Amino acid sequence: MLQQMRRAQSWMIKGVLWAVVLAFIVTIFYAWGVRSSPTPTSSEVATVLGSRIGIQEFQRERERLLRLYRALLGGQEDLEARFNFREMALQQLATRLLVQRLAEQEGIQVSEQELYDHIAAMPAFQTEGRFDPARYQAVLRSQVPPVSPRQFEEEQRQFLLQQKLFQLLEAAAQVSDADIEEAYRRDHERLTVRYVTLVPSLFAEQVEVSEADVQAYYEAHRERYRLPEQRRIRYMVLAPERFTAQVQVSPRDIEDYYALHQEAFRQPERVHARHILLRLPPDASAEQEAEVRARAEKILAQLRAGADFAELARKYSEDPATADKGGDLGTFARGEMVQAFEEAAFSLPVGAISDLVRTPYGFHILRVEARHPGGLKPLDAVRAEVEQRVRQEKAQEAVEALADELLAHLEVAPAQFTAVAEQHNLPVTTTPFVPATGRLADVKAPDLVRRAFALEGEAVDAVAGSDGTYYLFQVVERRPATVPPLADLQEQVRADVQQQRATELARQTAEAWAEKVRAGTALSELAASLQLRVVESEPFTRLDPIPELGENPAFRRVAFGLQPGEVGVAHDGSRTFVIEVVARQPADMAALAQQREAYRTRLLAAARQRLRQAFEAFLQAQYRTLREQGEIVVNPQYVF
Repeated sequence: MLQQMRRAQSWMIKGVLWAVVLAFIVTIFYAWGVRSSPTPTSSEVATVLGSRIGIQEFQRERERLLRLYRALLGGQEDLEARFNFREMALQQLATRLLVQRLAEQEGIQVSEQELYDHIAAMPAFQTEGRFDPARYQAVLRSQVPPVSPRQFEEEQRQFLLQQKLFQLLEAAAQVSDADIEEAYRRDHERLTVRYVTLVPSLFAEQVEVSEADVQAYYEAHRERYRLPEQRRIRYMVLAPERFTAQVQVSPRDIEDYYALHQEAFRQPERVHARHILLRLPPDASAEQEAEVRARAEKILAQLRAGADFAELARKYSEDPATADKGGDLGTFARGEMVQAFEEAAFSLPVGAISDLVRTPYGFHILRVEARHPGGLKPLDAVRAEVEQRVRQEKAQEAVEALADELLAHLEVAPAQFTAVAEQHNLPVTTTPFVPATGRLADVKAPDLVRRAFALEGEAVDAVAGSDGTYYLFQVVERRPATVPPLADLQEQVRADVQQQRATELARQTAEAWAEKVRAGTALSELAASLQLRVVESEPFTRLDPIPELGENPAFRRVAFGLQPGEVGVAHDGSRTFVIEVVARQPADMAALAQQREAYRTRLLAAARQRLRQAFEAFLQAQYRTLREQGEIVVNPQYVF
């Protein structure tokens, strides 16, 4: 089947994807055979083309989707009322079965080694950069609900199988030289235009708005004025600083922390160096590079003859940050400089002068002033730092313990919120009304408002801020979503009516002007009637910002659809443009040679993405077809 799809490539890239659909249908109903799926048993949710989907598998997928949507959309709304997670889970599992069937037909397999390498490369299962079997088991057990290694590995096998199938499909993507030339020609064709901008404010005085107009507009657009639900929230703050001075830190605490966190106190090898830089631009020609190299070699010869490095750096170096300091770069570790520079610096002995070092900045000459070997800092050298870290950890633990204690109490007696805060000398802050998307300026927990909108009644919740501070909060007052009466919106609605009508007048005027220009009237003459300026642009391409407008897709689309001498009208939502094309300059195809491979790469990636999207769309469409034709049979006890 995929061979049929790959042969359809030339059509697919042009958007004619029926060959793929046909290939898919032929495969399912002929290669796999038309048959009725059996009725699911009591331990099954559904059968798909004869394959069975068990209850546990279905529930895991449904829970996975629910967790995903909660993470994306938050907990402020009843997601299960808004989304049909049962149907979504069934579709996901059925689609996987279709993909598995296709993969089997194409002879695609995932080996045990491929599966191991894929899982072992996941950072969540690694300790110090290496796969840790114990951590792997612990992470899977920590999931809610827990996931067995067998389940997880089967899910990952299916993922890899799907990726291989996609890769096989994407291999069909091809980009011809003609495609590249057409894309380059389109991108680099240059247009020169003159245009006038008409804005609604030019016509506002011509608009008359009656009370009946305001009433009618309000009734037709009520939802536009709806205010979302708003809530007043009160919260108390539990900051770690409250306990920092109270916690006790023993010598044993310091020693234990140091032993468990030695990586935090390791110092990398560092080098103290000077350099002289002679700059080269990124696009330097061979002649420019040779000229700069010759100058650098003369300086290097002087240094090796005994000249003072700092003096020559002040005289010749083109690094403005270090030249006045005799080229002194200070001390640095690996990873702080570009690779060629770093390799030279860390390979030179103290006092040695390097050969010329070429980097993207130009030519460097280095001298190493000193070396500082890496290693573990002794405890005595970092004792104060370790004590501070231990103190902060204990303070954080104390805050968390107090937050848990207060939250447990307030979950039972939420009406005592203020009394509990006073008892523990915690100030209470009450916010003004805020919507679910609101933010509280003094709160370092962005989720607080969102979570407050998930609370019912006087319920109390707690959230940790980015700095370790805990906030306990509850809702004081709720203001439901509502559309204010017209009396409260009179001026706003009137302004909206006026804006709408003025915008329409601007459109009508632009269309009338375009007709007059086509009939021979100069655009400048029409613009003068409203004291408007005609913009005469420099040549620009589809990739360039519009002169004096910046990015404006509506303007660009209309302008590049016109030939020299033609006139068009574009509207970007707030402004209307009358555009006259003065000239079109073809792309310089001679310059394509240097960019051909970059274009091929970009177009190939786009073609592969379109193929993948098309294939995913066909899988979804096929799921719907199988559902309608009874090839997916659902257990009657499950309501979809």
